[in-house]
Amino acid sequence: MNRFLALFILILGLGAPIAAAEMAPEERAAQNRAIALSVERQIMDCWSLPAGYEGKRVSVRLAFWGDGYLDEEPVVLNESLRVAGKYPVFMRSIIAALDRCLPFAGLAELGAEPHERFDITVHFQS
Repeated sequence: MNRFLALFILILGLGAPIAAAEMAPEERAAQNRAIALSVERQIMDCWSLPAGYEGKRVSVRLAFWGDGYLDEEPVVLNESLRVAGKYPVFMRSIIAALDRCLPFAGLAELGAEPHERFDITVHFQS
C-alpha cells in the first residue's frame, strides 16, 4: 500500500514538468522572455548608478532558479572585465543591487517551476 502511494505521489510530481515540456516552442520562448524581463526589471529597480560613473557598462551573467534564488555566483562577461576591474565602486553597486533584490519575486506567476534553471545577461549601464 505504501509503495503504491509513493509511486502515485511520484507520478503526480512528474506531471508538472511533462506538461511544461508539452508547451509549444513559441510559448516557451515567450514565457522565458517574460521571466528574464521580470528579473532584469527587478534588478534595475534595486540598482542605482554611482555618481561619476556615467557612460560605463558592465555585463553580468546570472544563473537562477525558478524560486528566485541564484544557482551560482554572478559572472562578469569577458567584454566587461576591464571596466569591472577598473571601477570597484561601480561593481559594488551591482553587488548591492543583487543583494537587495534576492530572491527575485513573481517568477512562479510567470510559469517558472521552482527547480527550473534560467540564464540571463544583465547590462548595467547609464
